[in-house]
Amino acid sequence: MTLSEEGQWPQYTYVLPDIYTRSKVRILGLGNYAPKGVITNDFFAYISTRLGSPRKAEDLERVTGLETRHVRASTLELCRRMAGSDAPGLIDDPTAPREESLVDMAVIAAQRALASAGRDASEIDTIIGASSSDNDGFPTVAGWVGLRLGLERVRATMLKGACACQTEGFQVCAEILAAGSAKLVLLVITEGLLPNILNVLDWKSSSLFGEGAAAFLLERGEDDSFVINGSDARQAASLLYQTPLRKDSIEMAEVDTQIQRLYQAGQGEALNKLLAQYMVGYTKMNGKDVYREAPRAMAESIDALLRHSGLSYDNIAHIVPHQANSRITHRLGDLLIHDYGWPESTMDKLADNFRYYGNLSNASVATAIVELIRQDKLKDGQWLALAAVGGGLNYGCWLVRYHQFKNIEVIRDQQ
Repeated sequence: MTLSEEGQWPQYTYVLPDIYTRSKVRILGLGNYAPKGVITNDFFAYISTRLGSPRKAEDLERVTGLETRHVRASTLELCRRMAGSDAPGLIDDPTAPREESLVDMAVIAAQRALASAGRDASEIDTIIGASSSDNDGFPTVAGWVGLRLGLERVRATMLKGACACQTEGFQVCAEILAAGSAKLVLLVITEGLLPNILNVLDWKSSSLFGEGAAAFLLERGEDDSFVINGSDARQAASLLYQTPLRKDSIEMAEVDTQIQRLYQAGQGEALNKLLAQYMVGYTKMNGKDVYREAPRAMAESIDALLRHSGLSYDNIAHIVPHQANSRITHRLGDLLIHDYGWPESTMDKLADNFRYYGNLSNASVATAIVELIRQDKLKDGQWLALAAVGGGLNYGCWLVRYHQFKNIEVIRDQQ
């Protein structure tokens, strides 16, 4: 596939097609981690009903395509404190650690990535970390993971932002390997948006998210790969989050107390107004804008890279987008078909595992790839389009060829 007959790019809304990276990169290993606690739709239906907007679990599943989310034990405890100890849909696992940090999850994912590749942590030259929700200012998650893996001296860089940090991480790793400054790079990702940057009682947003971690092990390969990223702050109001400063802490505590009182009184409208007024400390999302713009940004990224690569539509075996919402994934396919001329078979190539995990932010693409492997859908030599979009608005895609890992059973057996 190339440019149009007139030699022109499509009229993209977001993507600048000439700003991309072409390099030879191979994914050597992959790991993910899902905590053992589970939240079902019953929990958020309970909250919505108490706030005067009655919903059933089936209603939430029909609208979002989501059934369950994996979370840490500490998140389940937070949910009980916020919504009440009698709230349904919170399922504990007695074997789960009571205190489990984002770093703990990231280390497990990294160890699994190394095991799947049959490599040792001592071989890692560089660690790139990514998260939308960690609270480690310094040392960073990347630094902590390095230390926990036994790497006392290692380059460790952290990307912090929204859900497209995963594709930004792909590009950073590709450029590091292309420059020859490292031979083996670990990209490690860990997320806990539900407890860290959302208010549990803001059920329209909080009900979409789960928790987890992922890791990629990368080295130079023989096949070209193509990666592109961009940002358009004109759409910032659609999805944004401001980190609270120390001076905000007193006001935040007062607002949280008011939110709890309004919840106990069942005053949903007043609670929503308060959340909208005091944005600091909580994510603010306009669902309609996100649904309209997020799929387009991903579709443009995928289409631009396919044109750069010279591959045909049929060469792409799987499109693995950020698992933000099943409706967004389906809309992405519609845009590729109707706006950019992709065949109808494109819909069959879309990976969608949102139903059982929820939105894992930057850990979503890796987790979706793991599920493809477990279902025996991913074959050696296939081309993958890994696309993401996040608040800001940030977006990107990586077009890369998959080669089976040395110890593939490690991925199939991951829990």
